[in-house]
Amino acid sequence: MKKLAIIAFAALATSAFAGGGGGGDTCSECPEIVIDGTSVQVVAATSSLFMNLAEGKDAYAQQNVSSNSGNVTVEDGAESVQLTATRGSVVANLALGEEAYASQNVSSNIGNVNIAGTSWQITALDQSGVVNVATANTKAIQNIASNNGCVACKPTAASHGGPGH
Repeated sequence: MKKLAIIAFAALATSAFAGGGGGGDTCSECPEIVIDGTSVQVVAATSSLFMNLAEGKDAYAQQNVSSNSGNVTVEDGAESVQLTATRGSVVANLALGEEAYASQNVSSNIGNVNIAGTSWQITALDQSGVVNVATANTKAIQNIASNNGCVACKPTAASHGGPGH
C-alpha cells in the first residue's frame, strides 16, 4: 500500500510565486495520480501570498494548493484528506493575454476523480482571499474544496501550450 503525505507549512509573510507563459512541456498522456489508499495534503498559511501568473497569448496558469490534479485515483483502503487553512493570506492565480487559461484548485481533486471511500476536502479562510482571473477572451476555472471531473473544463496541450491536463 502506498501512502502519500504532503505537508506544507507557510508562515509569517512567506510568499510563493510561479510564472510562465505559453509553450512549455506537453505530454502525450496526461498525468495519472494513483495512490492506492490514504492521501493527506495540508497547507497552513499565515500572512502569506500564493501567486501563480502566466502572461501572453495562449498563456496557461494552473495552481493547485493541497490538491490532486490529473486522473485522480486513491482506492484500496481509500480516504483522501485535503485541508487548506489560511489567515490573512491571498491565494491568487492569473492568466493574462489573448486566449489565456487560468485553473485554480484549492483543497480539490480535478480530472477523472475516483476515490471509492471517504474523501474530505476542507478550506478554512479567515481574513483571506482566493482569486482566479483570466482576461481578454479567456477562461477561468476555480475549484475550492471540491472534485471536478469535467474534462471539457481543461485546456488541451495543443490549444493552450500547457501540459494538456
